[in-house]
Amino acid sequence: MLARTLSSWLRQALKWPSLEVAGLSRPKAGTSNETVIVTVRWADGGRRRDERLVVRIQPTGRQLFQHPDTIGEGRVLRAVAAAAPVPVPRVLAFEPDAGVVGSPFFVMSHVPGRVLSDIPSCHATGWLLDQTPAQRAALWDNGLRTLVDIGRIPVRGDLAFLWAPALGPTGLQQLVTATRHWFDWVRGGRDLDVLSRAMDHVERERPDHDDRTLSWGDARVGNMMFAPDGTVAAVLDWETPAVGPAEVDLGWWLMMDEFYSHGLGSPPLPGVPDEDAQVARWEGLIGRPARELTYYKLLAALRFAIVCARSTDISIARGVARPDTTMHTRNPAGLLLYRWLGEPVPDLAPEFTAMMARFARKRAGRTG
Repeated sequence: MLARTLSSWLRQALKWPSLEVAGLSRPKAGTSNETVIVTVRWADGGRRRDERLVVRIQPTGRQLFQHPDTIGEGRVLRAVAAAAPVPVPRVLAFEPDAGVVGSPFFVMSHVPGRVLSDIPSCHATGWLLDQTPAQRAALWDNGLRTLVDIGRIPVRGDLAFLWAPALGPTGLQQLVTATRHWFDWVRGGRDLDVLSRAMDHVERERPDHDDRTLSWGDARVGNMMFAPDGTVAAVLDWETPAVGPAEVDLGWWLMMDEFYSHGLGSPPLPGVPDEDAQVARWEGLIGRPARELTYYKLLAALRFAIVCARSTDISIARGVARPDTTMHTRNPAGLLLYRWLGEPVPDLAPEFTAMMARFARKRAGRTG
C-alpha cells in the first residue's frame, strides 16, 4: 500500500510521469522519525533509470519529542544547503498533509557512504577498526571541520522560523526553556532523580551567551555519512535544530564521544583525538576560545538523558522493559549526570547491561 501511495505522490511531486516505486525498505524503525528508503524507476528519453530516495515520516503515537516537526527538519536541510559548505541530502519535496501516508513527510536524495556503529560502539565493532590511526584522526578532523561550518550559520532568512521569542530573549534561553517543557512532559509528575537536579542546574547556571547561530542538535560523528576517502559526504538527523552558541553542538559532540566510548565500555581507538585535542582543534578552526564547556556538556548530557528516559517509557509501554526498571536514570547518559554533578555514581541498570550483552551477541552472530 505504501509503495503504491508513494508512486502516485512522487509522480506528481517530482513531475516524473512514468515513475514507479520498485523497492522499499525500512532500515531503522526509530521513534524520532521513520526513515523509508525507496528505489524509484522511470523512463528518461527511452532509457530506464533507477534511483534511491529517502522518505522521512513524522512519528505518531509514542515519540521521543514532545513536538516532532519533520517538515521543519526538511526546511532546515534546504536552508543549510543554501547557506553553508555543509554537505546534506538534497530535499526534493514536502508533504505537510497527514492524509497521504498518515503523517507529514518529506523526500530527499539518498547519499552513498558509510556511517559508524552506535551500539555496539564504533570503537568495538565495524569499519572503524579497519582504519589506521592516521585515518581515524582524519575522520574526526573532517567531522570537526563540518561541525564548525554548521556553528557559523546565522539564523535568519529561511532559518528564522527556529527563533522562538516566547521562550526567551536569547537562543540559549529558548533552548533551556524548551528543554524544561520537554523534561516536564517526559517526567509526567515523577521524580526522575538526577535528571531533576541537572535540569535545575542548567536553568540556574545558564551563561549569558546570546549568539544567534544554528545548532544541529544531534551533533556527533555517528550522524555523519563518510565517503571512501574519509571526507564527510552528508550530515544527517536534524530532528532537533535550535538557535544558540556553537558550544551547544560542541558540548553535545564531546558528550557523545564520551558516551559512545567509555560510556559503552569501549575506550577510543588509537588515532581518535581526546577531548583536549578536539577542543583545541575546534578553537583553532572557529577562531576563538570555547566558553563554559562544563555547562554545555552537562546540558547535552541532560538532553540525552531525557531521550533515554523517554525511550525507557516507550519500551515499558511496548512490553520490552519491566515497569520497575531503573533504566530511566541508570543508563550511561544518566551516569554522566551523576559524575558531572559531583554525586556518587551508581551502577548501570541490570537491564541496560543485559541489553548491551544482547547487542554484542547479535553482532557476533552476524560476523561470526
